[in-house]
Amino acid sequence: MIISTLTNNLFHKRLLLLTALGCALLALRVYVTQSIDFTFLLWNLFLALIPLFLSKQFLFNVRVNKSKGFRILILFFWVLFLPNSPYIITDFVHLDDNQPTFWLDLLLFFVFALNGLVLGVLSMMDVFSFLRKRNHPVLANAILLFVSLLSGYGVFLGRFLRFNSWDIVSKPLVLAHSLFNSLFLVDAWLWIFGFGSFIWVSFWALKPFLRGHGTMTISNQKV
Repeated sequence: MIISTLTNNLFHKRLLLLTALGCALLALRVYVTQSIDFTFLLWNLFLALIPLFLSKQFLFNVRVNKSKGFRILILFFWVLFLPNSPYIITDFVHLDDNQPTFWLDLLLFFVFALNGLVLGVLSMMDVFSFLRKRNHPVLANAILLFVSLLSGYGVFLGRFLRFNSWDIVSKPLVLAHSLFNSLFLVDAWLWIFGFGSFIWVSFWALKPFLRGHGTMTISNQKV
């Protein structure tokens, strides 16, 4: 039921076309340059999809509605993986204007970055909708703002300190030590408030255009 609901949604089909466009551009780039340098974009896009998968649990998974512990667990992993969606925007750092394929590369990164950002906003819409049903709107807004700032910090950790979401399990002590030290770095706070604000503004800027496309629940469906 969940899969059919998502695949039958016209917007999700368009999002799939955007993904296909990115893959086609990547394949063209590989063919032209005979290089797989930018194939990491596929992995980054997969990671960007995880937050949306997790947020859909709030809308479709009955266990989430019945179990507070399960809701907290899903929310924790959602916050942990959410930075992967806007993270693709920082992949523009790999662009080299001396390359003959610069304009192709620019278009390639733009398509993947747009895809990642939209996936992240859709995911935030799901969680925001869930929070508003169970909390005061002001509290729901405050929580999402806090999560946006955390995501800005997460992007900093990934781009500059080279940590991954799963390092909280594989390298907990190293991560904890780096987290503590990073709190004394000016750059870390700039990314928390700078990129975090960008995520927050992107959510509110794109939300009106995406409204109704990412927050349909089972109860909203016609039987």
